[in-house]
Order: sequence, then C-alpha cells, then structure tokens
Amino acid sequence: MKIKKIRIFLIPFLSSLIFFFFVIPLIYYLLSFDLPSLEEIQTYTPPVSTRVLDCKGRLIGEFFEQKRRVVSLNEIPRYLTDALIVVEDKRFYSHPGIDVIRIIGAFFYNLKSLSIRQGASTITQQLARNMFLTHKKDIIRKIKELILAIKLERSYTKEEILERYLNQVYFGYGLYGIEAASQGFFGKSVKDLSLSEACFLVSIIKSPNYYSPYKNFDLVLKRRDFFLKMLYKKKKISEEEYKKALKEKINILPLQKNRQEMGYVMEMVRQYVEDLFGTDYLYKKGLTIYTTIDLDIQREAGIALEKRLREIEENYQFKEKKKSHEEIYKEKKGEISPPNYLQGALVCIENKTGFIKALVGGRDFSHSQLNRAVQTKRQPGSAFKVFVYTAAIDNGYKPSDIIEDSPISIEITGVQEPYEPKNYDYRYIGKITLRKALALSRNVCAVRLIEKLTPEKVCEYAYLMGINSKLRPYYSLALGSSEVSLLEMVRSFATLANLGKKIVPILITKIVDSDGVVLKENYPSSEQVLSPQTAFLVTSMLKSVLDEGTGYLIRRYGYYGIGAGKTGTTDNFTDAWFIGYTPYLTCGIWTGFDKKKKIFEGATGGVVCAPIWAEFMKNVSNFYPNDDFPIPDSIVKLTICNETGYLATPNCPDIREEYFLKGNEPTEYCSEHRF
Repeated sequence: MKIKKIRIFLIPFLSSLIFFFFVIPLIYYLLSFDLPSLEEIQTYTPPVSTRVLDCKGRLIGEFFEQKRRVVSLNEIPRYLTDALIVVEDKRFYSHPGIDVIRIIGAFFYNLKSLSIRQGASTITQQLARNMFLTHKKDIIRKIKELILAIKLERSYTKEEILERYLNQVYFGYGLYGIEAASQGFFGKSVKDLSLSEACFLVSIIKSPNYYSPYKNFDLVLKRRDFFLKMLYKKKKISEEEYKKALKEKINILPLQKNRQEMGYVMEMVRQYVEDLFGTDYLYKKGLTIYTTIDLDIQREAGIALEKRLREIEENYQFKEKKKSHEEIYKEKKGEISPPNYLQGALVCIENKTGFIKALVGGRDFSHSQLNRAVQTKRQPGSAFKVFVYTAAIDNGYKPSDIIEDSPISIEITGVQEPYEPKNYDYRYIGKITLRKALALSRNVCAVRLIEKLTPEKVCEYAYLMGINSKLRPYYSLALGSSEVSLLEMVRSFATLANLGKKIVPILITKIVDSDGVVLKENYPSSEQVLSPQTAFLVTSMLKSVLDEGTGYLIRRYGYYGIGAGKTGTTDNFTDAWFIGYTPYLTCGIWTGFDKKKKIFEGATGGVVCAPIWAEFMKNVSNFYPNDDFPIPDSIVKLTICNETGYLATPNCPDIREEYFLKGNEPTEYCSEHRF
C-alpha cells in the first residue's frame, strides 16, 4: 500500500521533471536552430526606405520594400507610448518578454467562449514576430516567438524594445513604423502629433486592415476614444486633456496614388543608383537622393505637354486617344498592350549647370515605362539644321550672306538617282539671307550649305556640341535624317545658350546614406567647344525663328519673353520637334507615335510642339530673371540690306540691324539700291 502511494506520487513528479528539464530544453534547442543568435538580434536593423528629393528638398518619391523612416524614442510623444502600453501591454516594464498572467487569463477566457478571441502577445513578442518571423498561426511559430521574446529582452532595454517596435510595426498602405504612418496619414512628423492623433495612429496597430482609416474611419475613431479613456483612467493625462482630445477633429490625408508624372524621373534614379550600389542599397539602406528636379517646373512640364496633346486628339478626332490608367486596366482586364495613342516627351535643363529641372518621358508611366526623352531615338527633321548653320558661321559665313533658295540636284557617286531635296511647301523664294533661310526652315538652303561644308564637317560640329548617337554623313543629314535622342538635342542647343560651353546633363547631385555619409556627389562641368561669338551669332539667328519664322505660334500662345529655338518635322509628319532656349533654360519637346505613323497632315514642329514650349516657358520663365542673351566681345551691329546682305543705303527698302564677328562684317554698301 505504501509502495503504491509512493508510485502514484513519483510518476507525475518524474514526468514533470522530464518535461521541464528534458522535453522543454530539447524543444528550445531544436527550434533555436533557425532562429537568429543574440549577436544577430543586437545588430539587426530594419529595412529603411530611400527618399528622393527635388532641388528644394521636397519629396519626389521613395524606394522601399517596407516604407519606413526610423526615429528615436525621444522624438515620439510620451502620450503615444503611454497609450500603447496601457492598452496593449500594461505589464510591459515588469514582465521578461512573456506575460504569464496574461497568458493564463487569455487561456481561460478563450476556453469559456469556446473560441480564440483574446490574444496574450506582449509588445516584445510582437516585435519578435515582426522582426524575424512570419504571421502564420501555428504552435511552432508561437513557441519560436516566445523564445525570441526572451532573447530580445536579454539583448535590449525596455526603451530600446519600445523604440524598435514603433519603428517596425505595420500600419497598412505600405507604411512601416510610426514616422511613416504619421507622414502618410497626417503629413507631419510623429513628434508633431497631437494627443488625439497619436491615439488614432496607435489604434490602427491591432489590425491595419480592419482598423483602416480609409475603410472604417468610425471604428478607428471609436478605438481612439478607448485609448484616451484608458490614458485618463491610468492618470496619464488630465481630465482637461482627455475632454479636449475627444472633441478634436481628425483630418487624414487623401489616399495617395502613385505620382505618374514622376515615374520617368524615379526610374532614371533607380537605374543610376542600382548600377552604382546594387538593389539592396536602394531599397533597404535609407538613402537620401538629392536631384536637380524642380517639382514646380516638372509639374508645368507635364501639364503643358498633356494639354496640347489632348487638344490635338480632340481637334483632329483621333480614333485612339489616351485614356485614364483605370480605363486601360478595365478594358484590357489587366493585360496591358503597348500604347498606340499620340505620345510626347519633354526635357528642360539649366544652361549653366546642366541640371535637369524637368523630364517627362511619356504620357503615362504606368502604361509604358519607355522613356522617350532618353531611351528612344528619332529623326529630328529640320531641328538638326542648327548644326549646319553653326558649322557655317564658325567657318566664316555671316548671318547676312545670301544663299539661293531654288531647286537643287546633287550627283552622288555610286548612286543612280541624284539627290533632289524639296522645301516643305514645294515653293522657292530665290535669294535670301542665311538668317531668313534658317528662320523659315528652307530645306534647299540647308542642303546647299552642307554641300559646301561637307557632311563630315557637320557631323563634327554635332558631336562637338553634344550629340552622341552615330550620324550618317550624307547630304540628307542637313534635314535630320539620322536618329538622335531628345536629351542629346537639348544638350546641344544648351551649348549655344551657354555661349559655346557644352555641359554634362545632371539628374542627381548627391547620394547620402542613413548616417549622413556622402556616397556620391556630382558637380557641374562644362567644356568650351565653340567660340562665344559663334554661339551668339547662331542664337541671334534662332531668335528670328520665334519672331518671324516657323516658331511664330510661340508668340501667339502668349510667350513674349526672350527666346531662341528651332522647329523640326520629319517626312510624312511622323515626328514633330521644338528645341528652344532662354538665357537660363533649354527645353526640348518631341511628339509622335511609338510605332511611326503620320500625326496628322500638316503636323509640323511649329504647329504641334511650339505651343507646348510657349505654354511651359510662359509659366516657368518667372522663376528666372528676364535677361537677354549677353553679347560677347568682338561682336558688332550694323544695318544691312535684307535683299543683298550688304550695308544698307537710304534707298534700301528692306533693312535690318545685323550682328557680325568683328573683322568679318560687310564693308561694301548695297549696289542695287544706290544713294
């Protein structure tokens, strides 16, 4: 009998010993294999999003796996952490990572209700789960969570656990951490949150989907009231603070949609940074990328381009028109085909620095990521004539020199048919000055010049000024037969605006890591490739394009400031261009279809693109002084006869003041209109 009693006592006792001293340690040992070590826990840092800023420090966009900005506990209001603790983990400062009392209470509550309605996870356990585990609900994950919670308590102080938790926790809508949530929902830093706003944010943590401010605002508000009530009951806030917070109206920001107008810029930034540092650095290391983009100028670029292209679609009754992003997806049921509507691109750079102030690579980045400002090459048409005339002026020609605008036929060795270019209007004026030939974009005159200069010489000047694409040295090059990118053309025209200095286009000025260490810095650089005098004379000629030439619509569309530029149109009206500049900015525009086809009959650069340039420049020119192009030394101004190009007499019926390089000015008076 006595032995039987001893046996009854010993069996449970020994079983308990075996369980506590062998089974539990064995489970702990086995499950710890794939858990992080203490060292890994102590050195763990959460992935932090990379911010991309404009030239004034304004946020353009972010790259992230988890959208997060890390803040210290000192930056988080005390009432926010108090609210979290009094509701979610009231024994936070006394338990070792696991709240045994809460576990027992939750067990009996769930047993009584015959369902799992109450959890028992501490803040430390939640941190362990968010840092290293999945959210899969099973016993193995739960045991791992308990083990990790104990490890975390051994690795960090309570304040460090609280700080890490608030920087780690998810708030929905891609927002990780309290700072990202504060910025995302309220547009302010967490340190600036009111008591009511702080409790509102903490209310979301329990279930970001269920307590979504955009789906169930009233539910979140009700839970906020509960947090405020608990703070008051626990004497963390006064009665006055409690009542004031209850009455405070909560205003959250509208749900943010992707900023499509920045898509092409962000993609260029992504490619640049990934090439330098790799994908992990971009998405996880919390970089700050400073760009040259000015959001105000960028916004005007997108508006001007889209406005004109929509006008064209409506006025010419295009069958295929650009639709909204939502319409595209709805019609294609998620299968997106390449865009077949009219496209466009715009690049604007600062002349002195090469800083890209605005870049639009297409009409809808979400529909097509092809960057038409940089990645595509198209024939520039007559916009390429600028290189022909620059080469001519630099080799002794004068703006007043007379050239024959009449039919031309050039025999080419090895080619059966002669080259016989035609003017756009199939008409001929006869003898005209180089200035007028450029302003009116007379094709025959440009071909006569390239014949005298040679195509190879024109290629040389194009490369010198900023073209990188391979050019074919044919006579048709004068009319833009070789394909180039929009950015190349803008850079080349900026060389003229910059008095002969070729700049390097820059999009990113600086990349800084999360510790403030500068990883990469780009500085403006330039090279004098043309004389200031040549650049000025060509600029003077290009001013006539706006005032009396193919760019006349620029004035009609309301831009009356200083400007110079050149239109471009290709055969069959498949591509339209306008590249223009002021003393401070150079802006280029291209329009056309991705799959080449006629835009419409008569779709010249002057008709399609010049109005876009005018609308854009009209709205951004006030950001810069209204100065004229500076006149360099050794430039003289004389009055000439427009019919002969010689010095004007009192009898000359058509005269103008013309600029010349000193020493290359005309010295003879007009003989056709004698004194």
